[in-house]
Amino acid sequence: MDRRGLLKGVLAGAVAGPAAGLVTAAPASAAPAQFNVLVGDVNSGKIYLFDRNKPFTDANIKWSLNPAGSGHPMEHRFRDTSGDGQILLAATGTPTSGTASIYRRRDKRKLWSANVPNYPHAIERARGTGVVVVAGRSHGSGGGTATGGSLHVFRPTDSHSGSLVRAGSPIPFHQAHGLLWDPQLERMWVTGGKRLTAYRIVTTASSAKLVEDTARRLDEFTRAHDLQPDYRNPGRLLVTDTYGVYAVDTSTMRKSAPLHTRRLVKSYVHHSSGEQMWTGAVEGGNAFGTKWVHFNVSGVARARAGAIIYKARLETPNYR
Repeated sequence: MDRRGLLKGVLAGAVAGPAAGLVTAAPASAAPAQFNVLVGDVNSGKIYLFDRNKPFTDANIKWSLNPAGSGHPMEHRFRDTSGDGQILLAATGTPTSGTASIYRRRDKRKLWSANVPNYPHAIERARGTGVVVVAGRSHGSGGGTATGGSLHVFRPTDSHSGSLVRAGSPIPFHQAHGLLWDPQLERMWVTGGKRLTAYRIVTTASSAKLVEDTARRLDEFTRAHDLQPDYRNPGRLLVTDTYGVYAVDTSTMRKSAPLHTRRLVKSYVHHSSGEQMWTGAVEGGNAFGTKWVHFNVSGVARARAGAIIYKARLETPNYR
């Protein structure tokens, strides 16, 4: 079923044409692009790094981590810092509790963690200020039907991640699911429910707060889920919701026609090579996903035996 869904996605992109599709035809003899993939396994609770061109087996694990807190690894991304080198941002949780944490990549030392009073689905760090934002939907089961959600803001008191402290009360945001810092616009993008919007981060020596840029609000989604940059097309965001994958131009705030119409895509990224990588659930299956990570252009799918992979991220710490 998952492979059929992949084929439908490729065909949908091809039929839609250049304005809507991200699929680029690669020469048959071209080698698949080489990059590393960071995946979160809901079953084991662990995060793994693999070469996308090798089987996702224990023998090929390049890096792994069992993050703080019990629960599902909902978000995992590398970021560069001046104080701590490269770090991993992680969000883990269950429908009743959650943890946001930061690890130094080179030695896996936990630098910081905080309990989040809802079900966290994303964590992001704003370059420059070092402010960290965590997005979570409300408590309880129900997936897309659950109500509520919020953004949690943490500010550093020095140049190190371990100095992060809470900055004010949680900000209500219905079904908060996705976060992405935009260094070009200096905005924190947030998505969830029907909404994609951007926030300015206003800081002083003793405070940090999010101020919505209402000119960049778009209420055109159905249970918006994942939010990623388009690494081949700077200035575009890629947003998934229950019914498909879309691009949004950050200058005009125009939403594209569906790039792919596959339902229940949990994560989606467009690599600079043109490759498209995605994970997703199937109707009647596990709500978090399957054991597969799919690559549209090369037509390859990698499985992690015994795993349920929720999100797959590029190893890169770049925001764009």
